Amino acid sequence: MKVTELCKLSLKYVVSYKRRYLFLFSALALGFCIISVIGSLKDGMADAIYYSAQNHYSGDIIIAGFEKEINADQHIYAETIPLLRQKIEESGIEPEKIVLRTLENSADNTIYYNGTAVPLKYVVGVDWDAEIDYFNSLNFTEGSPSPDFDDGTILISTPVAAYIGAHAGDLVLLETETLYGQKNTAFFTIGGIVDDRSLFGYYKSFVSRRALNAVIGFAAGDCSTVGIFFDNPAGVEAKRTKLQALLEGVLPLRPLVYDRDGFYDQKDWNWTGVMFFLLTIPVYVSEVTQILQALNIIAYFLYVMMLLIILVSAGVTYRLILHERTKEIGTMRALGFYEKDIRRVLRFESFILATVSLVTGFCFTLFFNWIISRLSFSWFPSFEIFLKNGRLLAMYNPLVVSLNVAAIYAILLTAVYVPSFRLSRAPLPEMLAGAGKE
Repeated sequence: MKVTELCKLSLKYVVSYKRRYLFLFSALALGFCIISVIGSLKDGMADAIYYSAQNHYSGDIIIAGFEKEINADQHIYAETIPLLRQKIEESGIEPEKIVLRTLENSADNTIYYNGTAVPLKYVVGVDWDAEIDYFNSLNFTEGSPSPDFDDGTILISTPVAAYIGAHAGDLVLLETETLYGQKNTAFFTIGGIVDDRSLFGYYKSFVSRRALNAVIGFAAGDCSTVGIFFDNPAGVEAKRTKLQALLEGVLPLRPLVYDRDGFYDQKDWNWTGVMFFLLTIPVYVSEVTQILQALNIIAYFLYVMMLLIILVSAGVTYRLILHERTKEIGTMRALGFYEKDIRRVLRFESFILATVSLVTGFCFTLFFNWIISRLSFSWFPSFEIFLKNGRLLAMYNPLVVSLNVAAIYAILLTAVYVPSFRLSRAPLPEMLAGAGKE
């Protein structure tokens, strides 16, 4: 039988038995929708937390220097930075960009304005020109990213600005600690207010790296971390391992760590001077990663359950439909249809049904994800780290979607294979007599 004839005949039967197929169609569309919604939201949350953490910790691979003898803790001397750049280039890992940051995450950071004070968990010293793309991606409620930002500019978050009643252009006083534990202050002009209410951005401010170095007592060219960004985070672990091997023997390195507990264990080890760590995002957010892993387990459980429901639904539906169509299929055989042609017609019916169901299920997925993206999760403490621009957005991984589609096709074709094979080879006289019909 020609393919065009097969398609026409199969489509005709699907339309003719649409009422019988309605239950299976609903199960397929709903099942695929549930699988896709759960998977896409989970991937969206993982993507959001990764890129939030990437921007917060400044890189896919973060070279952090720690010096126990000073209050600032993290410290990389200026003379070490050219060596790091040289080794990164020699490693062939091909970063998209390299950024330097100075971090002051003391509990004593405070910003003052008009007699009101608010603590700042993170004061981050950046090179404005080097990170202009990052600041362009932020949502500013006042001010905007500008090449005119200088050593006297500070960026603060919307909640901090609201608390102290400050606006862009106002002069504020920043108090922090030096690397020897003394208090120091400096005046900054608010160049912009960033609408960031996440766990990472709520109590965070940005100033010039050179200005922050002067306040805390670093040399002008010093920093706390060297962040390495890549176009694609895939393969970051292999690149970290390669860079670690290249730097061993050149700089004092601690062994690679893979979670926060291992990081703290190595950091508390008995050593002096400056010790270097090569860190990745999963090290910093290992606790959140564990939450996502728990979501993975739940998602896989629901995935298996939905596939079982679809398999059972398909098996029952095809048993009833083929039972009802015994005489009709017997007539087809009497008219000269080969057994393999009959099986091909029945399987192609399943293929058409699966295709229509998957398209419908994916449309439902887009609709439900659109509704979810409009919901507010402000009532959920610290949930902002899973959001993009304040919304819970889905991420459609082509590989995951393809596997889900392939699983639905495989289950449906498996469900129709055995009954169609048996029916196509049943004795013709019994089929023509409607054998088995109630």
